[in-house]
Amino acid sequence: MIKININSIGIWIALVTIMGVVVFSGCTDKGESDTAKIGIEQKLVIAEPWGISSVDPAMAGGTLNNFLVLETLTFMEPDFSLVPGLAKSWELIDDTTWRVHLKNNIKFHDNTELTVDDVKFSFDRNMEKNPTIRGELGIKSVEKIDDYTIDIITEKPDAAIPAALSYARAVIYSKNSIERDGIIIKPIGTGPFKFEKFDKATDILELSKNENYWNGVPKLDTVLIQGGVGEASTRELAIEKGEVDFTTEPPLGSTERLKTNPEFNVIIHPLCQGYKLNFGNLSKAPYDDIKVRKAIAYAVDKESIVEHILYERGEISNGMGFVPGIEWRNNDLVGYPYDPLKAKQLLKEAGWEDTNHDGILDKDGKAFKITLYTWPQRPALPPLAETVQSQFKEIGINAEVRIMDWSAIKERLNEWGAIRVSGGATCMRIPDPSYYLERNFHSEGNSNSYGYKNEEVDRLLEEGRSTFDNKSAMACTGKCRK
Repeated sequence: MIKININSIGIWIALVTIMGVVVFSGCTDKGESDTAKIGIEQKLVIAEPWGISSVDPAMAGGTLNNFLVLETLTFMEPDFSLVPGLAKSWELIDDTTWRVHLKNNIKFHDNTELTVDDVKFSFDRNMEKNPTIRGELGIKSVEKIDDYTIDIITEKPDAAIPAALSYARAVIYSKNSIERDGIIIKPIGTGPFKFEKFDKATDILELSKNENYWNGVPKLDTVLIQGGVGEASTRELAIEKGEVDFTTEPPLGSTERLKTNPEFNVIIHPLCQGYKLNFGNLSKAPYDDIKVRKAIAYAVDKESIVEHILYERGEISNGMGFVPGIEWRNNDLVGYPYDPLKAKQLLKEAGWEDTNHDGILDKDGKAFKITLYTWPQRPALPPLAETVQSQFKEIGINAEVRIMDWSAIKERLNEWGAIRVSGGATCMRIPDPSYYLERNFHSEGNSNSYGYKNEEVDRLLEEGRSTFDNKSAMACTGKCRK
C-alpha cells in the first residue's frame, strides 16, 4: 500500500465515526409485529433528504441500490471487506483482465434469469449514457465468455476492480427494463424490493417486496420513499407527527429528546463520513499561497466542533480523509493543531495585515473577506459553517456564511475566497483507497474542482492502483478483505 501525505492540500475538520442518526417511529420492542401475523400490510414510509432525480440506473443507480432494488456483482460489508454478490467468484487472468463468474439461478423481478447478457447490457449502457462511470470504474470493455462468465477488460492494470464492482453505479439490471425515448422508466433488478412507480412531480418512489428474492423474502410488503425532504427540522417533525416511519439525520441536538419518547427507536450508527473545508480555487488568490492555506488549518478549533456541533459523535481526522480503523489509512499523519497565534503569524508572512485597524486583514488594499458555502440537507453543516466563521474572525478573516443548494454553490466556487463547507462520503462508495484519493487529489480527478495539481502525487496514485498486493481480493470465492 502506497501512503501519500496530502496534509496541506485540503483541510479536514472532523472525521465522523459515530454520526448517522436513524429514527424509526412506532417501533417498540415487540419482536415480530402482531399486524404481520394477522395479514395487515407491512408498509414503511421513508423521508429521504436528497431528491430523486431519475430512476434510470445509468443516471441514478445509487438511489435504487440504496433502496435494495438493484444489486451489484460484489457486495461491500460494513467493515469494507468484499463478499460475492451476484457474482460467485472472480480472479485475475492477466494484468488487464478480470474474469467474473455469476451465480446460477438468480431471477430478475420479471422472473427471467440473470445471465452475462444482462451484465454486459448494464455495463455497456451505463458507460455509454454516463461517461463519468467509465472513468470511475476504469473499464475498457466487458466481454462474454459464456452465459455465466464474463471478462472485464481494463484500460490499464487495475487492482481496484473487485471493489469497483460493488459501486452503486455498477448496478446490474435486466435488458428487459422498460425504456421510453432512450430513458429507462421501469428498471427490473434482482434485489429484495421491486420497482413499482415513481412520481417525479411529488418525488415519491414506490417499491414492493420481491417474493422470489434469491437471498430471502423481505418482511416488508411496501416501501414508499419521499425524496427531497431537505430540511432536518422538517424530517424531525414528520417523524413526530407519524407521517413517516424512518428517516436519517434529524437535527443533531434533537436525538436525546427523541430517545425519551417510547414511540421512537433512535439508533446512532457509525458511518464512513467526514466534514471538511474545500478551498474554491488553489490557482487564484488568496489560496494560491500555501501560508494562507496553512493559516486557515491552524485557525479551525476541531475539538470544539466535535464537542459542540457534533455532540461528541466524531473524531478529529488528523489530516486524513479515512476513518480510523481502515487498513489503508496512514495513521502516521499528524494534523494541524488549533493555534490561532500561528495562523496570524503565517498570514502576516503572506502579507496580510490589519493596516486600517478595523479588525479585518487586508493586502494591497483588498480586505480578507471570504464566503463559506454549505447546504441544509446535513444538519451539522450550517452550524459548523457558522462556528468556522467565528473562528476565522479571531484571526482577522471576515467570512460570510451562505446556505444554498449544491447546484447553486458549484457555480460560485471560482469566486474570490470561496470555501465549501461540506460533508459526505470519503471512502464508502468503493472500498478501495483509490476511489477517494484519485477523485480528490489526482489532477484529473472529477472531485478535484479546486485545481490541485502535483505530478508526483499523480504518479503515486496511479502506481498504487496498479499494484496487485492484496492476494485475497485477486481471487475470491468467499469473504475477501480489500
